[in-house]
Amino acid sequence: MDWSKAKSLLIIAFLAVNIFLASQLIKAKGEQTQNQEVSQVTQLQLEELIADRNIRIPDNLPQKAFPVTYLEAEPTKPESLLEQSDQWEPVEEGRYRIRFQPPLATGKELESILERYVPDFQTYREWRRPNPDEKVYYQHLDHRPIFDDRLIVRLENGNIKELELLPVDVRVDQDNKTQTGLSAQDALVKLVETGRIKKGSTVTDVTLGYHGQFYEGESRFLFPVWRIQTEELTFYVNALTSEIETISLD
Repeated sequence: MDWSKAKSLLIIAFLAVNIFLASQLIKAKGEQTQNQEVSQVTQLQLEELIADRNIRIPDNLPQKAFPVTYLEAEPTKPESLLEQSDQWEPVEEGRYRIRFQPPLATGKELESILERYVPDFQTYREWRRPNPDEKVYYQHLDHRPIFDDRLIVRLENGNIKELELLPVDVRVDQDNKTQTGLSAQDALVKLVETGRIKKGSTVTDVTLGYHGQFYEGESRFLFPVWRIQTEELTFYVNALTSEIETISLD
């Protein structure tokens, strides 16, 4: 069998299984109350685990579980980017880049300049990042970041040296039902209990957003996830199925 065709079939089968599991959970829990408060049992379990293993977590975790559902998306077509600016050039895996030689002066108008180059830039929000020479923006939907739709702005002396964009087009299906997903505390308990978060670690960020495996040229599903970061690792905990993906930080 042609490997490319076989790979596509495997990808489709994998996504179909995930969507089936998610839809079954949504159907099974569709009658649950939305915005459920985190149970005292879960809260106490988390407190005992992190105390026993000397793990530090943020103080401002949300105290409820949110209604969530999945989204369908596909890589943005090159024509859409080129309509915004013909300077975009493809790099790899759906990424595009613009390099400015010399760097583009911004003054105090950085975001106004980005609006000229990035389609729908008004839907992007800057992410917290300590590096003064690199700004990261994620596209947001209903106030939640889409972790797979990312804009990186690289600066040199305050001027734009390079733009790197990994864009996706999201199709919002109004018929998708929501269910009460995992809480942040549930996700943390799962990571600590299974030893994925090591003893003595510091959890630096806990954010609910969307994430899905990327397959070049393929439609994909973006699942609601808790992105939980330590100083060494990023975890995506699926808020529908409890599956965990682990990524090492570069």
